[in-house]
Amino acid sequence: MSSFKKKSRTILVLSAVFSAALFHGTALPQQSEIEFLKRQLGEMQKQMQKMVERIEQLEREKAADKTSEPPPQVQSAPGGTPKPGTVAGVSSAFNPAISVNGLFLGGFSSSPRTTNRLTGLDFHNGFNFQEAEFQFTADVDPYWKANFILAIDRGGETELEEGYVTSEQLPYDLLPRNTSLKLGKFFAGFGKHNLLHAHQFPFIDQPLVSQSAFGSEGLKEPGVSLAYLLPSSWFSELTFQGVAGENESLFRFSEDAKRRGAYLGHWKNFFDLSDSTTLEVGNSYLAGRNSDSRHRLSQAVGLDVTLKWRPLQMATERALIWQSEYMYFTRDRGREPFTRGGGMYSSLQYQFARRWWIQGRYDLLGVPKFDDGRKHRWSTLLAFVPSEFSAIRLQHSYTTQERGSPVNQLLLQLNFTIGSHPAHQY
Repeated sequence: MSSFKKKSRTILVLSAVFSAALFHGTALPQQSEIEFLKRQLGEMQKQMQKMVERIEQLEREKAADKTSEPPPQVQSAPGGTPKPGTVAGVSSAFNPAISVNGLFLGGFSSSPRTTNRLTGLDFHNGFNFQEAEFQFTADVDPYWKANFILAIDRGGETELEEGYVTSEQLPYDLLPRNTSLKLGKFFAGFGKHNLLHAHQFPFIDQPLVSQSAFGSEGLKEPGVSLAYLLPSSWFSELTFQGVAGENESLFRFSEDAKRRGAYLGHWKNFFDLSDSTTLEVGNSYLAGRNSDSRHRLSQAVGLDVTLKWRPLQMATERALIWQSEYMYFTRDRGREPFTRGGGMYSSLQYQFARRWWIQGRYDLLGVPKFDDGRKHRWSTLLAFVPSEFSAIRLQHSYTTQERGSPVNQLLLQLNFTIGSHPAHQY
């Protein structure tokens, strides 16, 4: 060990001894001052430890530069796998983080065809492979981060679910402060539920109003997104997005149709009500030309509210989430009547033990009007969650229709993830 390294460690030890002597030999008048000094001491020790580690790293690099030996050959373990710490191991640091999510679904519905139409599930009575997602995430450079998600459905067809790059800083200050940029194909920032992939759904199926407005695939479009964090005392973010307008349900897009584009705005406000409770309120608006002969206007407006409670003392065992969302959408069809619809859902999720959740959701479609009549849906769910990488969920739903027979549905789902597990939407 060099003298410089020894001196650094000596300074670290002396600073700890001196600070300890200060606390034992001085009577501070207030407990808050004692806690403040303790925190300062801890931060100083952490900084000194980082300095020592950095010195050791520089010395190793300097010693490596002085050697004139040829670069080491790649050594392989039995079977041809490179050993950790070899040249190949260093290059693996630039590989993307990879994760795979699988969904297996079984159950019974009194009308599978109606279940698929109302919820977007490709469901058949019995056992089903629902979906698999492959996610690849990596930093492109200091300015861009890339995220690609491939989805494989029960028929074996592969689709680019999302593929985009994001940035919060560009050279020469091209991107203003507190601004983030997204380019590619992504789920549009309309409301709360539309941002989620199938394995992230709070319930096994999506709400009735989401399926009615955007279809089973949701509102995911190629485009550009710009988000700006407002200079307020609470979290307040404005998002503007320009997208292609390819949604089959809202814009009636088809392969031979000409895209006219659409524009979206979302305003999210996030409040800390206490150390254990948060409130989020969002507003969304979307407008674009549909693919009818005269390219008339399609619009959607939404309001979402989410309240979350998780006590600090029992953060792994207790939680409560209340989420509600309302959407209203229209599509102008010229001389024909408007295609219009409105609806909402409200759900409660309660964690009553470390690995157990109980949940309920109410859906109402047809407020104030819906072309296909009013529908009500009640859903209950019990979830066993061994870890953040797996969950077994049992859900029962009962749907009544103004123009149709009631539908009973019982679903059992296995949801699991392997690999580098990215964080979900909060």
